[in-house]
Amino acid sequence: MFIAQGHYGRTTISCDDGHTWIQNTSQDDSVRCFEDGLDCDHNAFAGRGIAHGEQTFVLTWGWGAPGSVVRSEDAAMFETVLGDTPTFADIAFGNGRFVANNSTTQISDDLGKTWVEGGPLDIGINTRAIEFFPHEAGGFVVSGESGEQRAIVRSPDGVTWTPATTRPPQCGGYVIGMAYGAGVGIMASGNGHVCRTTDGGDTWEYVPVAAGLSSPPIWTGSEFFVYEGSTLHRSADATSWQSEPISPADLSIGQIARSPAGTFVAANAGWMVWYEQQRFFRSEDGVNWEVLAPEAFTGSHPIYFMAHGEVAPGAGCPAE
Repeated sequence: MFIAQGHYGRTTISCDDGHTWIQNTSQDDSVRCFEDGLDCDHNAFAGRGIAHGEQTFVLTWGWGAPGSVVRSEDAAMFETVLGDTPTFADIAFGNGRFVANNSTTQISDDLGKTWVEGGPLDIGINTRAIEFFPHEAGGFVVSGESGEQRAIVRSPDGVTWTPATTRPPQCGGYVIGMAYGAGVGIMASGNGHVCRTTDGGDTWEYVPVAAGLSSPPIWTGSEFFVYEGSTLHRSADATSWQSEPISPADLSIGQIARSPAGTFVAANAGWMVWYEQQRFFRSEDGVNWEVLAPEAFTGSHPIYFMAHGEVAPGAGCPAE
């Protein structure tokens, strides 16, 4: 299934390869983010990240307020497994372990059921993104940013963290996602560049791509894809990038996910383009996109994360 996480506690899922989205829920569907004083970026229900591992989704909520971590085996019923916590900036899964990103981290080795303290990141600034790179034995990579300060740290286990040896000053700024493929890890920035690593996150190279980027990066199995509104930038090595327009030409690709079978799903990028203006898209090649009909999804709170993963049949997606 695909799952999307939005602000104000919103989740919605697709059981039919992205054609329709169901089970749309939130803390309150009647309120509107960033209207009437509701700051959805800074409250206990801000969507902060999705990770999937071994038929389990784990989501983290909250920013600038006490947060929570929830888990689900069907993406319909969510159990709160950490409550009233310091807020976590994203979450990742690798080598059988979930790692919730804060300093100190929290880790779970039983698919999110129980959690213990991991280790300090020792960066002294706000944590931002986390991803697991399956490079050699595998490891976690975290970015940090506050004001003009940037940081990248890495860890084999989510407990012991080491700063990157080489980090160009741009790397770690305005991070909108990471991806890994063919021995290369990348960190994409909304400022229009990627930073690439070929050693699991120890040394980084700055690579300009565009004037700005609107989506997280995706590894397709042969190429990295990242979008600048209605333009696709693609690269096999994250060094040389080619650009091409997508169709329809008036789309702006924002949050995105891809299934192993090759289906892409996305939500529209932009500020205050939610509710009646919200759009969901589907594609089989990442170039030619279908705009879902309004009745195929519920226009609601902003979408900030999307993911794909297998779960057991249940209340979310019944067995066929």
